[in-house]
Amino acid sequence: MDPNPHSNKLVIISDFHIGGDPEIEDFECAEEFISFLDHLEKQNEKLELLILGDFFDLWKYEKDNQDKVFCAINSWNDLFERIKKFGELHKITLLPGNHDHELVYNKKYQEELAKYNIIVDVNQFFKREFHYNGKKFCIIGEHGNQVEPGSAFPDFNMPTESSLAFNIWEIFVHKFLKVGNKKKKPEWLKGIDNVDVELIPYWLVSKYFYNEIGPILRTIIVPMLILFSLAIPFFFFDIITDYYQPKFLIPVLNYLDTNIFMKSIIFILYFDMVVVILLFIFSFLRKDLYKRLRSYGVQSLTEIVISKHQSYLERATKVLGGENPFNLKAEMYVTGHTHMAELKKYNEQAKGLDEEKYFFADTGSWKQLMKRMKAHFSFPPIFYPYYELTYLSCTHDNKEIKIELRSWPKKFTPFLTILEKLAIKKKKLTPKPVLTDKLIKEIHIS
Repeated sequence: MDPNPHSNKLVIISDFHIGGDPEIEDFECAEEFISFLDHLEKQNEKLELLILGDFFDLWKYEKDNQDKVFCAINSWNDLFERIKKFGELHKITLLPGNHDHELVYNKKYQEELAKYNIIVDVNQFFKREFHYNGKKFCIIGEHGNQVEPGSAFPDFNMPTESSLAFNIWEIFVHKFLKVGNKKKKPEWLKGIDNVDVELIPYWLVSKYFYNEIGPILRTIIVPMLILFSLAIPFFFFDIITDYYQPKFLIPVLNYLDTNIFMKSIIFILYFDMVVVILLFIFSFLRKDLYKRLRSYGVQSLTEIVISKHQSYLERATKVLGGENPFNLKAEMYVTGHTHMAELKKYNEQAKGLDEEKYFFADTGSWKQLMKRMKAHFSFPPIFYPYYELTYLSCTHDNKEIKIELRSWPKKFTPFLTILEKLAIKKKKLTPKPVLTDKLIKEIHIS
């Protein structure tokens, strides 16, 4: 589908994940998206807004629900009315992703979205060409799920949801939240799709420890980990004072050796240290397992199922080299899906690209992200929630192409349990909310 011939700006955005049954939906950026559309209109220039997949999250509805898109629009009516108004002035194109893959083949969804001036492009790839200074600049992109073996559909154009990622969501999250206690559900579980697949085991341990662990077990484990941080320095103190006892320490050492209460405390410290060390031994065994896997060329257990980084490198090399449905060599490859924004120069000359300047971009997302952070006292890592509402802006004139990766502001106060607040390490490194339209990176091509 060709871009609007009267448009000199292309804005690419992705991964909103709008919609879902009430107990599962977690879209929280309607107000920000409306203000973003207001901002684009104030620029008073013709543009195309290209939504690069996962605008809807149709996985979060019951599988046999035939009105998923209608439900999402009804739930967020004010947002879609604003989109409709924006679409009267500017072109809006939506490519399906893996979470809204039904848009590829569901005609009634396509017709409904057309009422809101959203044009559904059912192709896996898009291309846009810009002309400047007597040159041509071609951008080719896709949502990106077909790059990942775990998220890819066997045939992009067929009505199927048989991907590994979908089955993980359907079996372990959607069904779990639909059964059990109707009044009490683990709200944190619906955030599983905010976490990279390889980090899910660590995330589950973290959430169990900080949110779900029983009070008796918590009363035992938390002091044990805290005591361990005291036991190690005392252990070295004990060894050193066996060989060297300054006079000023002799009364203290005599007190420790004779006082029953202090002897009990020392025994608890050493017992705790032994137990925790045994746990660390299991941790070292796990690390050794990963080391052995790496010796065979496998970076992690999850790489056996899915290798995100390498897959995207291979796709970018092919697309930029001309291996795409358009048989067109592109200067830039754009993807979404990973939720991690990026804009960089991409030079894979050794792999067959004979020119020097190529570019790669990931649009990021408007969905909650998680930063894995270390905790005090050998506690499990904390997954700190934050938002980075990113978008890609491509502008051209007669002289140059300007590509910008930007972040739109969102006020957000993360919810942490009391234990997480006490345990979190290096609080100054926690992600800070973006308060203004922020430029992350820009590239000028002339």
